[in-house]
Amino acid sequence: MKRIRQGWNTLRRSRRSGVSLIVALCAVAVLIGLSLSIVYSSSMLLSRANRKIGRERCYQLAQSFAQVLDSELQEYKTIKPELDTNFAPEGCFYREVNNILAEDTGLGIYDPDRSDETTACYNAGSTEDNYGRITILLRDVTDVQDPITGDTFAYDDRNEGTEKAEQTTFNRHQVWVGVKAEKGADSYMYTTEYRRKDSFQPIYTWKGEDGVSGQFQVYWVNGRFCRSANGKEPVEPKVIGEGEDARTEHVEISYTYDINNPTYSRYEPIHKPAARTTGGAADE
Repeated sequence: MKRIRQGWNTLRRSRRSGVSLIVALCAVAVLIGLSLSIVYSSSMLLSRANRKIGRERCYQLAQSFAQVLDSELQEYKTIKPELDTNFAPEGCFYREVNNILAEDTGLGIYDPDRSDETTACYNAGSTEDNYGRITILLRDVTDVQDPITGDTFAYDDRNEGTEKAEQTTFNRHQVWVGVKAEKGADSYMYTTEYRRKDSFQPIYTWKGEDGVSGQFQVYWVNGRFCRSANGKEPVEPKVIGEGEDARTEHVEISYTYDINNPTYSRYEPIHKPAARTTGGAADE
């Protein structure tokens, strides 16, 4: 009987030890699970942070490059050295955009179904370079154009009239400029649309009274109208009659524009630049 009791007590002690061992193992498993969960969460946060840093670098690169292009595009207003000493030199971005928009030799209006044919693309660098890869995309997105019309003014208003004629601009083109920066698997597209305002050389016509000075083409040179473009043969309204009956003939100046002879072309942003981010390979 005594041995039976001793055996029973031994069995009870062994059972308590087994339960304690199981509890200890469960606690260790829980701690290991929590540790693995913390490590996994940390790795995910670190991965997301690295991706965010990568996209931020691409954004900064695309934005900086777009600002450089914007400065050059708005710095120049003409390609003609006789009109402005600060004319656009050969090979600059201003001239390249003008070439894209040329009605006879340009790309034509952008067509999504023919994106490759109606988009100009320029690449520099590599996705593995420290500064990544830059791609410049240009598209002619012109939708409507201002009609080119002239006007008429009295000879006495010649200073104001010629100033208006020479400074009038027409919205003739719109261009979409995209700068895409790529670094590794990250990319960022920074886009801006510009409106080009063109001015053209006025063609003036002198309209005097019939039988007096008549009608003929004139040129505005150094503050006066002349029959010659080099400033020779200046013309003025004639005096009709004599004495108290004398009067100066009524003269009007009408003008149209030589659309084949643009003088200035100015680019203005239509709205604030829009940006598009992608996490993997950049879209076009």
